[in-house]
Amino acid sequence: MKRFLILTAVLSAFLMVVSCGGNDRTENVEQNDNDEADDRDETDDSDKNDEDGSGNSDCSESVAETDLKGSVFEMPKINPSGNIPLSAAVPMQTAGIAKVSVRIADKDPDKKQFSREYDIPDDAAETVQIPVLGLFPAYKNQVTVTASDKDGRTVDEKTFGIKTSCLPKDFPKIKVSGTIDSGWTMVNWLRTPRSRTEMNGIALDEQGRVRWYSDLAFPVCFPIVIKDETFYCGGGEGETHVTRYDFMGYVLEDIDVAPLGYRNVHHEVFIKPDGNYLIGVDKADSGYIEDRVIEINPADPANPQLRGAWNLNDTLPDVADLFIDMQPASTEIPGQTNNPIHHNAIFYDESDDSLIVGSQTAGIVKLTHSGYVKWYLAPHLFALIDDADNDGKSDSFTAKYDPANQMTWTGDYSQEKDGKTVAGEKYVNKRAPINGIPYKVYSDFEFSYPEFLLTPLDKNGSEIEDLSVKQGFASHEDFSWPFRAHNPTILKNGNIMIFDNGLARNFSTIPISQKHFSRVVEYRITPDKDGYGGTIRQIWEYILEDDPMWYSMSIIVSGANELENGNRLITSGSLGSSFIPEMFRKAYGDGPVGAFIVEVDPKDNSEKNRITLDRYIDDDYPVNEFSAFRAYRFEISASLR
Repeated sequence: MKRFLILTAVLSAFLMVVSCGGNDRTENVEQNDNDEADDRDETDDSDKNDEDGSGNSDCSESVAETDLKGSVFEMPKINPSGNIPLSAAVPMQTAGIAKVSVRIADKDPDKKQFSREYDIPDDAAETVQIPVLGLFPAYKNQVTVTASDKDGRTVDEKTFGIKTSCLPKDFPKIKVSGTIDSGWTMVNWLRTPRSRTEMNGIALDEQGRVRWYSDLAFPVCFPIVIKDETFYCGGGEGETHVTRYDFMGYVLEDIDVAPLGYRNVHHEVFIKPDGNYLIGVDKADSGYIEDRVIEINPADPANPQLRGAWNLNDTLPDVADLFIDMQPASTEIPGQTNNPIHHNAIFYDESDDSLIVGSQTAGIVKLTHSGYVKWYLAPHLFALIDDADNDGKSDSFTAKYDPANQMTWTGDYSQEKDGKTVAGEKYVNKRAPINGIPYKVYSDFEFSYPEFLLTPLDKNGSEIEDLSVKQGFASHEDFSWPFRAHNPTILKNGNIMIFDNGLARNFSTIPISQKHFSRVVEYRITPDKDGYGGTIRQIWEYILEDDPMWYSMSIIVSGANELENGNRLITSGSLGSSFIPEMFRKAYGDGPVGAFIVEVDPKDNSEKNRITLDRYIDDDYPVNEFSAFRAYRFEISASLR
């Protein structure tokens, strides 16, 4: 899970002077027709919603009795795997059956029923389990199953009444605007139940109604990755597992990284084209956290092969002296200063067998499989440090640093020159990775960040000469660096897309205010001829607008991905998170708490649809670190068993 430092009262005092205007927020959204989260039963200790909106707090499950004499079908079983409450399975005798269809009537008679078809193979078992996915919660679903022979003639048809349980009380209230025609939406939702912290996968249909969610034995499913009609979860027992499930909740594969010497699967599981996994982990015998990437071959899940390992301390620097909300690793505060990199993303570039690795603090780097740096996407200030004694630490930082005084948590790294902010005179190109200059020998030079940094270009392809822009203190009209970013992905056109959170944008002393914003940005990176460094040109951006801006800003988490139709699906996942200290709440006013997901057409930045997820909050369910990590569009399905 995320390990961030909540800003202290010293910083709070700064933000309190910011205007509190703009708190009367008008939402351009429509309440969907699912009233799951509207009618809260405050006296019901079962932690359930009044899911059918009828005032009936009965959250029991049941299957209506049906005459099955002579039928090929047997009575359905609700949630047969124990992991997916809104699922069921209908046993069916396969003799003479070539195809079976499953249809679920919509709660709204004007909407099309949800259906799936399954082919019955010639070598099928005598009896198979027909999956039923997409049930409505706390509702008597009318489910019709039809069996046909090879000539398409109906052999049998039955309709079952399947009543499902209510949703957990702390699931979000959901609103939708626009039209969703790109599939169902999966989001992993961070809950705050009274008994244990949980992260559930929640799937919404095109109207934004909950039709599927995970309720696994191990509470935190982080991250969730969808691939080939299955989903992967990091976590599990000891948080050392990667588990693959079908959408009925059956375990298809389970891999434990503990025997390989690693723990704490977190943030990213990337499935390569060859089937290998790239996983964000911690080294079990290291004092640092969220700083390692491993590649494993899962061919034998009981004995996975380690095919690669990257220690990001050999690659990325500790830049705590550049941000007032961070403390240096040398102070050794577990969960805070032993996490200077905070690795949060992996993307595999098949074109050159390389990894693009994201850090919440230290930028984005492209690495070869053998660990060499290809390019470093970060403001050029990241290469500079005032380190006269060559100990790898900022002299100004260590000289004045006081862990009790947050105003000392940055170095004296800036000065005014010709009316612009640039790096201070003592700052020189000496910053090194956390583990020091690596032993790896590059062909023509010793490791130095300026060799790998990217040169920003304007819209005409000309180099931006402004040193203030290059170093990250200012933005150009055609270009801005990302700050504290998440989820770098390679688009179909070869460009890279990033969720730019914007925390401490342009090295602002106050890292979040009403004017701060998040955005999604697309860059085109052109490598230099020697393979190291290159140029970077901003191609597209989508700023998450609101009034005030921080109402759409996510300080942490979040992401964006490219849909099959070419649109971009954007998740702003930490609106009003607990990392906004209590003293900031007056300034934040009635701003949203939760997340939103928006589909954007990059050709004209038009918003095609938006899903707003408002967090449920009471004394037992307080505001959490964040709400949604990422979101996906997908088609839900499962296989016969």
